[in-house]
Amino acid sequence: MRIGMSTACFYPQPLEETLPVLAGLGVRAVEVFVNTESEFSPVFCTQLSAQAHSLGLDIVSVHPYTSPIEGMLFFSDYQRRTEDGLAQYARYFERTAALGARFLTFHGERDMGTQDTPARWARKCEVYHRLCALASSFGVTLAQENVAWCRSGRADYIRALRRDVPALGYTLDIKQTYRAGEDWRVLLEAMGERLVNVHINDFSAEQSCMLPGAGEMDYADLYARLRSIGYDGHTLIEVYRTNFDDPAELGRAVHALQRFVTA
Repeated sequence: MRIGMSTACFYPQPLEETLPVLAGLGVRAVEVFVNTESEFSPVFCTQLSAQAHSLGLDIVSVHPYTSPIEGMLFFSDYQRRTEDGLAQYARYFERTAALGARFLTFHGERDMGTQDTPARWARKCEVYHRLCALASSFGVTLAQENVAWCRSGRADYIRALRRDVPALGYTLDIKQTYRAGEDWRVLLEAMGERLVNVHINDFSAEQSCMLPGAGEMDYADLYARLRSIGYDGHTLIEVYRTNFDDPAELGRAVHALQRFVTA
C-alpha cells in the first residue's frame, strides 16, 4: 500500500500549484480534485499530466467538481438530462484516463429521505451500468464514495449497489462515515473486494475531520483490515485547508502513517 494525498487539501489554491507541494511532502500517489470545467479541458489535462510526470507523481484518481449535482444529472425523471450527464461524464472519463488515473470518485444521489420503488431502483441501476461501461471503455473504474449527505452514506445502500452493479468500484472515506454516524468497519465490509480507493483523516468527539494522528482513529486496525481483504492500493489523506497551518504538518502525518503501511 502507498500513502498519498488529495489536492483538495489545498483548496482553493490553484490545482497546478499544489502538485509541487505534494511532491515536496514525499508522497507519490495523488488524487486530483478538479475544481472547474476548464480543468477538464484537453490542454489543461495535458499540461497537468506532464507536470505530474516531471515531479514523479502518480495521479491515481480524479474527483470531479460536479459531485454535488450527480443525483440531478443521472437519477431524476428527466431522461434527456440523464443522457446529457452520461455524455458529460464520458468526457470526464476520457480526461481521467489522459491524466493516467484509474478511478473517478462518484458521490451519486443526495439523500432526500425517500425510498426507491422497484422500477426506480431498476432505472437507477441501469444508469450505473451505463456509467461503469463508459468508464471501462477508457480504462477507468467508477468508484462510488460513501458520503454522509448522499444515499451512499449508508451501508445498506452500498450493499444493494454491490449486489446489483457488480462493475462498480468503491471509495471509502473515513470522515464521511463519522459524519453519517456509521462505523467505518461496517462500510469497509459492505464494499469488500470492490474497494479501489481510500480517503483517510482523523476525528474526535468534537471534530469530524483532522490530520491523521490528531484524533481517535485506529489506523493499525484500518490497515490490518485492508490487508485482510487483499487491498494493496493507495490510502489518500484528504483533509481541509483549515485543518493545518503549514504543509509541513501534512508531511509529518504522512511519516506517522508509514509505520502502518509497512507493518
